[in-house]
Amino acid sequence: MVDGIPLFVIGLPKDEPVGEFLKSKFEKTLEKVQQVLPDIIEAKISIKSQNPEGSRTHYDATAIVRTSKKQLVYTDSGWDLLKITDELCRKFERELSKHKDNHKKDSIRKKDN
Repeated sequence: MVDGIPLFVIGLPKDEPVGEFLKSKFEKTLEKVQQVLPDIIEAKISIKSQNPEGSRTHYDATAIVRTSKKQLVYTDSGWDLLKITDELCRKFERELSKHKDNHKKDSIRKKDN
């Protein structure tokens, strides 16, 4: 957990080593984004695997981040779960640029002259 933000990973076996990497990477991204979006309530990553008994497994991943105002949903799919994790984190980090407050300058009209 990151400062009280619960993170759930659904769809991976507990003994999967990639699952721990996915969880730690997304926790670090949550810490980074939490500085700009402090109203995050919870995060959930749902992973669906197709053809797990074959030589290759295709993954569909959905990350849902709930804030007090809205719900952010990110999806990605592919053969490599590590690349999917990186892409989900990259998509979530794009929220930083959308929510930056650039209104730090004092207005000229509001100055006392």
